Amino acid sequence: MRVSGRYRAVGSPAAIRRLGAALLATSLAAVALSGCTAASAPPPGPAESQASTAKPEAAPEGSPIDAAIAASCAAVATTGTLLHNARTDLELGSITSEQHNALLDSVVVTYRSLQVVPASQRGLRSEINAVASYLDAATPTDSLAPFDPNSAEFRALLEPIRLACEENGSEIYVFATTGG
Repeated sequence: MRVSGRYRAVGSPAAIRRLGAALLATSLAAVALSGCTAASAPPPGPAESQASTAKPEAAPEGSPIDAAIAASCAAVATTGTLLHNARTDLELGSITSEQHNALLDSVVVTYRSLQVVPASQRGLRSEINAVASYLDAATPTDSLAPFDPNSAEFRALLEPIRLACEENGSEIYVFATTGG
């Protein structure tokens, strides 16, 4: 098993959870700070998705149309980054199955946390709630992972989020820790 210096610093399950918590805190800070720049339009009704509401007429070129959606997209990008790097690092043997599962647990916590962000600061409410509900109901895998991030159902729930983020000018990017 190849172990690089960077994994010694975050090698224990507790350290992996701290890393996940730090990424979660960064995501939630982005969501909270977006409230400072969010448009003053009234929030949509409870059954209405933030992605389907009217958008402000003009936004500076290159900036997201809706700051609350952009903040949710940033949080989803963080979970995408966690999932990508957890899978890659497990395949490389850089982390154990237990560490991989701890990272997947942090994805569950991120979606649960997004549900408690004030509605005026969180876009894509119904889409985020659908993912969180799926994760809460998921059956652990044979390797004791809290959910299967490669399942068709999970991927299908992420697709409307990806499309809404793209439409908003807030594409979801994954930052890989390995590769070129």
